Amino acid sequence: MFRKYLKNFAVVCLLSIVTIVSAEEIPNQHVGTWSGAWYEGMTSGKLWVTFKLGGHGSIRFTNLDKFGVSETTMSSLHFFEKGVNFSANGEGIHDFVSRAAFIDKNTLKGKAEFDGLAVTFRLSKE
Repeated sequence: MFRKYLKNFAVVCLLSIVTIVSAEEIPNQHVGTWSGAWYEGMTSGKLWVTFKLGGHGSIRFTNLDKFGVSETTMSSLHFFEKGVNFSANGEGIHDFVSRAAFIDKNTLKGKAEFDGLAVTFRLSKE
């Protein structure tokens, strides 16, 4: 019985280490500010997304009233082979939750949900 607990503890420790390492491993080519347009139906505005070393990021909008106008820290950020998922807490009831793909080294195209809105965006690295 002790072995079972020891084995489970080892797995939890290993997963914790993997999570910590992957959070800090934002690919260098993606670090920086990406900007472009966002769209929702007939409404649009400008979007800035910044990926920082250490697994952190921020997001800022124009013309998305329910989110707010100030730069907001991302609540989650996960890079994978050809894309990135991230979310942020705006002033709305629900979080901004995004799934995006790198079209090339300087272009990011994504979709998101925010407070019942289906938002699309296309960003270029500044």
